Amino acid sequence: MAGSMDRQGVRLGVSLSLLTAGQLLTSLGIQWYTIARLGAGSQTDALYAGSSLLQLCSAVVLDQVSFVLVPLLAARDERERAVLGWPLFIGIGALFTLVTLLLYAVAPYLVPVMTPGFADSTAVLAVELARVQLLGLLGAACFTVLSALHQARNRFLWPSGAVLIATILGWWILTAGLDSLGVQLAAWVQVLLWCGPALLLVRELGPLSPGLMNHTAVFRDLWLRVRPLLLSAAFVRTGFVVDRFFTSFLAAGSLVLLDVTWRVMAAIVRIFNQGLVTPAVPTLATLAKSGSWQEFVRLCHARLLWMGGAGLTAFALLSGTVTLGRSFGDHLSTLGVTVEMLATIQTIVLAGGGLLLFGGLTHVLVNAFYAEGETGIPARVEIGTSLAGLALKGVGFIMGGLTGIAVATSIQYGLSSLLLGLLFHRRMASRLRSSVLNPVQSIFVSETSGRLS
Repeated sequence: MAGSMDRQGVRLGVSLSLLTAGQLLTSLGIQWYTIARLGAGSQTDALYAGSSLLQLCSAVVLDQVSFVLVPLLAARDERERAVLGWPLFIGIGALFTLVTLLLYAVAPYLVPVMTPGFADSTAVLAVELARVQLLGLLGAACFTVLSALHQARNRFLWPSGAVLIATILGWWILTAGLDSLGVQLAAWVQVLLWCGPALLLVRELGPLSPGLMNHTAVFRDLWLRVRPLLLSAAFVRTGFVVDRFFTSFLAAGSLVLLDVTWRVMAAIVRIFNQGLVTPAVPTLATLAKSGSWQEFVRLCHARLLWMGGAGLTAFALLSGTVTLGRSFGDHLSTLGVTVEMLATIQTIVLAGGGLLLFGGLTHVLVNAFYAEGETGIPARVEIGTSLAGLALKGVGFIMGGLTGIAVATSIQYGLSSLLLGLLFHRRMASRLRSSVLNPVQSIFVSETSGRLS
């Protein structure tokens, strides 16, 4: 029985990693195809700058809702989840419809503020593309709810599969029409990438289930858990806006090259997160609810070790790949890749490798805090390290341009992991001492979840 559960856990992790790798590779393929056909210049800079408002809402709000919603739903029985599905879907969808309309109206004022170094023509194009891409915000909000329902039911594969299907379709559309329709088509493809997965998952809601549950209390609980995260996310998740602000003053193409390199590294970390962390979150929430702190700590330690090894391996492989690519630079020109582009990417990877080395560790620790219902500690830590990172990016930009920004980002991730790790160790030591004094735990849950590590 134990061996069977171990095999199931491994198969799930591998399947999630492969699905996530597939959808992220195709997504990066879309971005690279766009750059190869249109060039790393003002048009692609405008496309990426135009996505800032959508990405800002997703990173600051929707990601935090997802972090909180999964353990909140996982701790409830299936009857309660069935009743809550539609109210959450409608409520969050309606809220982000209003947000989309508001951002559409203020985009001509916000986008130029985010990229003050753009030429007038580039700024106008960025606003136009921003308004197109904002239409994907409603799809992103709906996908957040639907994906959380799947994960709370321990169904992890279909959300990643839906993203992969939408991304493949988007890539096909882009290759068919980019040469004739230009950068505007690339913006509409981004809308498809955000909305398509939600359409594929909507059947998860099932029929509308009338129930007597106090929906207001659930929304209040969700808000109380999310609220401390929003302030931290406003600092932590907005680093790309600061990067785009600074790079708008550099040569055309600098913004898009920095952004694409960050996306490649973030995509690698996300693959590891999906395979190693996402399947463990419902289990961690269950262990925390039952007070099984020894098993909770054991599972967290296992994920930290796996994630640390994965990050180190990824950094070595990515650095080696880019270095090797530079030696074949002349042969890659047919793919739209120049030696100068590869040199810039190599510098960013080496200087910003802290994202690969520490990003996954931070994700494990943050989710461990969230799983036990503690959102204040990681919020305060990430606010502090993000403020430090902001100051470091300003200094780094003045002293070293793109390289300085990348080094500052590495330092920020390393500092965040260190502080979260120290606080997690102290908190769990206190939990374990308390559990020794009050050894009341759910043995069945402890045994089964312990094998997952």
